[in-house]
Amino acid sequence: MNIVVIAPHPDDESIGCGGALCCHADAGDRVTVIFLTSGELGLKNLAREAAWQIREAEAKAAGKILGIAEMHFLRQPDWTLADVVGPTATAVAEILTRERPQLIYAPHPREWHPDHKAAVEILKQSLQSGAASRSEIRGYEVWTPLSEYSIAVDISAVMPRKLQAIRCHASQLADLDYAHAAQSLNAYRGVMAARAPFAEVFEQLSAEF
Repeated sequence: MNIVVIAPHPDDESIGCGGALCCHADAGDRVTVIFLTSGELGLKNLAREAAWQIREAEAKAAGKILGIAEMHFLRQPDWTLADVVGPTATAVAEILTRERPQLIYAPHPREWHPDHKAAVEILKQSLQSGAASRSEIRGYEVWTPLSEYSIAVDISAVMPRKLQAIRCHASQLADLDYAHAAQSLNAYRGVMAARAPFAEVFEQLSAEF
């Protein structure tokens, strides 16, 4: 099975669905991640190109742990992704056409972060072109926990790998302990949604959202 992940920034793939991606890779599925931005504002003290190099290197290190087969870095503007929805959707559609995914992961539509909101619209427009129009779409949670979800995935066996992947994004952990946050949320989801030590939950989305 071909899997495509829409990630607004490097680290969203690890935090939002890193456990599920490990499970997919272990099952022999091909996982591709499209990073819409390279998160330069996560390193405000550096020039944009220097920040790209660090954050993309961290994503590649995390990808090896998660079992990601291919990555695309579109390098659209961090925080103002909403200003470039059209051209970004065109680029995403081209990748979806090549990959022909059966399953797409993307931020869920009620995420707080503006780039996560824009990512939903980008995916929506890319699907309107006919690319991967029959794909299953699952919305993942990063900044805003889902109030309702359709799918719970037991990630207990791969939780250590997920945390290792998140910690590869070391430049981002100085300000916010994403690893601790993800572990806590996944522990809660495990108990409440999957009757397991750790789980990720997802919202089933239609192509129209």
